[in-house]
Amino acid sequence: MTGARVTTVMLFLIAGLIMTASRFKSSSQEDLIAPDLIDLVNLEQTNFSANPEGYNYCQAPRTTLETYPAPKVKGATLLHSQLFIRHGDRAPISALPLDLDLTWECSNSSAYSFTGPELDLIEKSPFHYANVVAHQVVTIPAGSPFASKLMWKGSCAPGQLTPVGALQHRKLGAALRQIYVNNLNFLPETYDPATVHIRSTDVWRTKQSAENLMAGLYGVQGKIMSPSPPILKIHTLPTEVDYLTLNAGACPRISQLRSHIEKTSEVLQRLKDDNVGFSKQLTQILGAEKSWSGFMDTVLPRICHNKPLQCREEGNEEGTSNCITETIAKRILDNVAIQSTEMYRDAEGIFDVLRLGMGPLSSDIKENILAAKTQGKVRLNFYSGHDTTILPLLGLFDAEDMRWPPYASHILVELWKTLNGEYFVRILYNQAVLATKSSWCDLEWCPLGTFMAHLDRFISKDLMSECQRQ
Repeated sequence: MTGARVTTVMLFLIAGLIMTASRFKSSSQEDLIAPDLIDLVNLEQTNFSANPEGYNYCQAPRTTLETYPAPKVKGATLLHSQLFIRHGDRAPISALPLDLDLTWECSNSSAYSFTGPELDLIEKSPFHYANVVAHQVVTIPAGSPFASKLMWKGSCAPGQLTPVGALQHRKLGAALRQIYVNNLNFLPETYDPATVHIRSTDVWRTKQSAENLMAGLYGVQGKIMSPSPPILKIHTLPTEVDYLTLNAGACPRISQLRSHIEKTSEVLQRLKDDNVGFSKQLTQILGAEKSWSGFMDTVLPRICHNKPLQCREEGNEEGTSNCITETIAKRILDNVAIQSTEMYRDAEGIFDVLRLGMGPLSSDIKENILAAKTQGKVRLNFYSGHDTTILPLLGLFDAEDMRWPPYASHILVELWKTLNGEYFVRILYNQAVLATKSSWCDLEWCPLGTFMAHLDRFISKDLMSECQRQ
C-alpha cells in the first residue's frame, strides 16, 4: 500500500493545521483571515502534475494583489466586475465500495458561516455580533442500517464542501478585497448589499463557497457593534430552469447535440480506442465503470487530502496493477483534458451547444455591462457554480487552456473606462489574462464593441423554440 500513497501533495495535511489555526496571529489589520494555511503548505509541496505550467487540480492559482495586472492603459478606471467561481475542495460525489473505510470530515462550523461564531479577533467572521448562527451538520450514526455498506465514515455528505474548500474561497475573497477595496477603491470598505449581486446554483457546496468568499471579501468589520448585521442574499434558480451549467433538462436539444458529438468525434473515438485496457483496469480496481471525469472524481479527492489511493487485493488480470498510482492519476487527468477540450471547445457542432447552453448567461454578462455603463449601483456580479460552469465559459471565450478547472477556479470579466471615454473588457482566469486559441480578441484589453459582438453570437432570439428542435 505504501507505493500507492501519494506524498507529493502536502497541502492536504490541512485537517491537522486547521486545529492549530487559533494559535496564528496576524501582523496586519488588512489580513482579514488569520492563518495562511494553504500558502504555508504550498511552499513545501510539489505540483501534482509534472507539466511546466504547474497545473494542480487541488488548488487553482489565486489572483492576488501581487499578481493582479495593472490596466493596459494608464489612468483607466474599473467600472464593473463579474466573478465566476468553481466551488472549493469537496468530498467525492459518490461512495464506492473501496471508499467505505475512509473518513471525510466536514463538521467544522467555524469554517463556513458568514455570520460565524465568535473566535479570536483576527479569525472572526464578518458581522460576528449576530445573535443566531445556523449551520447544517451531517451526522452519520454508527448504528445506521445502511451507512456501513453504503457510506464512508465522518461527517461529509457526497459532494459536500470541506473546511479546506471553505478556506480556499475565504482566501480568494480576502485577496479580492486587497485588490478591489484597499487598492482600487472599487468596492466599498464595508459591505453594502446593493453593490454586490450574488448568484449561485441551488447546491449546498456552491452556496457555501459563495458565503465563504464573501466572508473573505468583507471579513472582520472592525470593532463596530452592529445590532442588525446585513443579510447576505444568495440568489438561486430552481435546478429545472437554471443556466449556470448546460441545462439539458430545460433544453433537450443540448443532449441531442452532445450525443452526436460523442458518436462522431474522431478525437473521442481515438481516446476510447487508446484506453480500452486502461479503462477496464480502472473499472476492475474501483469496482465501478465511470466516465473519465468520474474516474477523476474518485481518485483526485484522495490525492488532494493525502489519503491512500485505492487498492484491490484480487480480481485484476495478470500483468496489471491492483492499485491506483500517481502515474495512473496523471493519465486520467490527461484523458480528461482531451475530452473536455473536445466537448467544450473544438468538436464540430460545439458552437450550437454553447449557444443553447450558455446563451442566457451570455445575455446576463452583456446586460450587467450595459447596466454598469449607465451608472448602475451593482459593482460586482458574483456567480458561484461548478467546473461545468467554468468549462463552457472557457469554451465560449475560446480559451487556449481547456484542462479541467481546479478547485476554486475563477474567472473575472472586468469593464474598464479610459480617460478619453473608451470602454474595454479584460478577462482574467486563475491569476492570469485569459489566452485564446483563435485570438478573436486580446483579452488583456478587448474593445467593448468587439466583446459585445462576440457575446451576441451566443444569444438566441428564440431559445425555447431552438431547444425543442429534433
